[in-house]
Amino acid sequence: MNSKVILLKGNGPISINSELLELYPVTTCHGAIGFPLKSLRADKIYIVDSIDEFWQIEKTIKEKPCCFLYSYEKLENEDLKKIHAEEILSI
Repeated sequence: MNSKVILLKGNGPISINSELLELYPVTTCHGAIGFPLKSLRADKIYIVDSIDEFWQIEKTIKEKPCCFLYSYEKLENEDLKKIHAEEILSI
């Protein structure tokens, strides 16, 4: 099964596909970054359903640290098992 491509942005450190990444510089310089979803770890993850809301989300949710995730394809249970966080919210 192919990995779904996800967009990530936010602030704070994450681990994506076993690589550490600081989201804040990526978000401020590029807006977001895309990866195939093999594994994702963060303190707090917001799964955003709408691409329009994803691009504006940090204007309404200012928590730190947090990671915003958008997937063009629906995330299935197998995909969600690859996402690990103390708190995962869907908005």
